[in-house]
Amino acid sequence: MQAVLLYTKQLGDATSFEFNVFDNQFATENLAVRKVMMSMLEAVRPRLTELEVEYNDSMLIEKLGVRRAGELLRFLGSSKENTREQTSQGIVVSRSFRSPMTEEKYQYFYGMKDIAELPHYRLQEGQEDRIVFYFTRYLQLIAPDQESAEAFISGLQAFSLPYKLVPLK
Repeated sequence: MQAVLLYTKQLGDATSFEFNVFDNQFATENLAVRKVMMSMLEAVRPRLTELEVEYNDSMLIEKLGVRRAGELLRFLGSSKENTREQTSQGIVVSRSFRSPMTEEKYQYFYGMKDIAELPHYRLQEGQEDRIVFYFTRYLQLIAPDQESAEAFISGLQAFSLPYKLVPLK
């Protein structure tokens, strides 16, 4: 198995670990990618308080079907009250919502078979991003301290997942 490439960057006390989907050339449902996601989640698990999801109705329905898309959005906390529409020239191009992170939602993300099931999501500590998946481009962990960064690396090692860290300036 080839090593997973992770771009790292210091952001003050925090460390960003970015898994670039294009550079790694793994499908988003590949077990190696899922192990990266699981390691990220475990590294910041106690800090996660909020979930933000952005999606396009037709893309989500195409991927999951009408019923499953609706069930998933409701499960993750979408409601008429908390959903915002993003428009372009009067046309809704995407919707987004925020909801509190719960153990059930954590388990959903930990057990995802395809990290791209949702096109764009942020798992946050308050307003601070901790894990970001952005439209099949990248999956990013922002480890707020050395302990979280080390927990992420330990998670990769526990999964016997070969990795290479590439520092960015």
